[in-house]
Amino acid sequence: MSSSDADFGAEEITNQRLLVIEWEHLNLWRFYPMAIASSWSIRCLLYPMSVVKSRLQLQKQNNVYKGMRHAFVEIVRQEGFTALYRGFWMTLPQISASFLYSSTYERMRNLLQVQVGITNPSLVSALAGAIATPCAQMVFVPTDIVAQHMMVYNQAKNFAGSSKSGSVHEFLQKDGLEKRRTLGLRVIRAVYNVDGAKGFYRGFLSAIFLYIPSTMVFWSTYYKALHVFRDLRIYLTTATNQEERVDEKLFIDQALAGSIGGIMAAVMTNPLEMLRIRLQVHRTGYAETIRRLWKYEGSRVFTKGLAPRVLNNALYSMLIMLGYETVKKTCVLPEYKDKVVW
Repeated sequence: MSSSDADFGAEEITNQRLLVIEWEHLNLWRFYPMAIASSWSIRCLLYPMSVVKSRLQLQKQNNVYKGMRHAFVEIVRQEGFTALYRGFWMTLPQISASFLYSSTYERMRNLLQVQVGITNPSLVSALAGAIATPCAQMVFVPTDIVAQHMMVYNQAKNFAGSSKSGSVHEFLQKDGLEKRRTLGLRVIRAVYNVDGAKGFYRGFLSAIFLYIPSTMVFWSTYYKALHVFRDLRIYLTTATNQEERVDEKLFIDQALAGSIGGIMAAVMTNPLEMLRIRLQVHRTGYAETIRRLWKYEGSRVFTKGLAPRVLNNALYSMLIMLGYETVKKTCVLPEYKDKVVW
């Protein structure tokens, strides 16, 4: 998420109030450590949702779990609470990818506004997000592949999908390193031995096809929601104090709009998420994966794993907005502190 998220095309400072916090307003020595800590905390809180979502989407029909609640209960009962965090440490490099996304996003917003002349903030953010996505996926895809294999390690036969896709887990069963190396290192070794270096970027195009429309839906919805909240607030306030009240509620509006954007992105792109995760874990080709999805899942491709994905996206987007904006407002340079809008 970016410093421009609150911008409706207005000036940066209105009535001596800082509505949009740019990089030049920040003490970056404080900002980066606090932003990393905030992102790590949110990932730690919501990671179990990713594990449940992945298992629901990888199972054939409903042969293991009946739904989100059943999956949570059964995972904890059979494998212990720590199973909900299996693969978590392998995803930590994604924090750096998030900063890469934000930096590219900010630069592209500026380029599209200044050089191209696009003034619609919703369109600018959607296009900037779409351009920034491939950069972040260079880190997300290999770490996701390793983490996803770790998520299903204890019950690989229920989630492998085919004899070909089970070869990574078959390699793990025969490597003889269970007591000598961590599971993460063993999975990395298994993926490399089975598929070579290209195995870490299996399904890369599917990730691009998923996250480009996802980020475009998110930003478009986010700005539309912000406009609705702003217009509604102006309508409900008097002419004498409406500007102050609108500004004071900006923080809440950002969080709610982020949550709504996350929900819409999850609902609109769930079939693409199903395609991505099955390509990466089942290790089948694009045509074969689509054929199997249609044959075994049918219309469930639109809803399978959707509940935890919606919940995860809604909470993640809301908390990222709250966390990121809080960190930025806390880390402004001294000369801007009295102009920050909370």
